[in-house]
Amino acid sequence: MKIAFELEVPDGALDKNAQVELVRSAKEQTVLKLYADDLVTTGEAAAMLGLTRIQFLDLLQKSGVGFRVELDEQDFQMLRRWREDHAPKAG
Repeated sequence: MKIAFELEVPDGALDKNAQVELVRSAKEQTVLKLYADDLVTTGEAAAMLGLTRIQFLDLLQKSGVGFRVELDEQDFQMLRRWREDHAPKAG
């Protein structure tokens, strides 16, 4: 699904850089709201903004939006490998 909207801004209120920043900020705030409302995951939110999950987690921290612990199958595989690698060796 794609969301689009129009906003009338007075002539001369924004230069090109300010316009780009305003659009970026609107997208960012929308995605943060979707995440805060538990409608998207960190991976989905990151993809929507063209960020990595780590970059999105950094954005959450900077914006003051809390994050939930989310583990996917890849995370569980990494945990299993770590446990196997660090399990006590039989004598």
